[in-house]
Amino acid sequence: MTFRFGAAALSVLPLCAAWAAPLAAEPAAPDTCSLALTARFIGARAVPEVRRTIGQVARPHPVRWITPGLAITLDHNPERLNVIIDEDGRIAGMRCG
Repeated sequence: MTFRFGAAALSVLPLCAAWAAPLAAEPAAPDTCSLALTARFIGARAVPEVRRTIGQVARPHPVRWITPGLAITLDHNPERLNVIIDEDGRIAGMRCG
């Protein structure tokens, strides 16, 4: 048994695409912790000089350094800058909270 795609079946495909609703863009979260100013340090080594600089740039917001295996509290502080360090000692990411 062979499956044949006729011209009528192909003409329906554009209609199916037209019915699909466009995905709504997720609204950007407000920058409550100086994330826009400190994101340039992602990928840098988390040496004391870099940590001190990030603390100064993020001021007056508190900075929490999250290293692999570190137990952290689940309290959410939108003004706190969380800096995630990877196993190699580099800054892997940042987020407010």
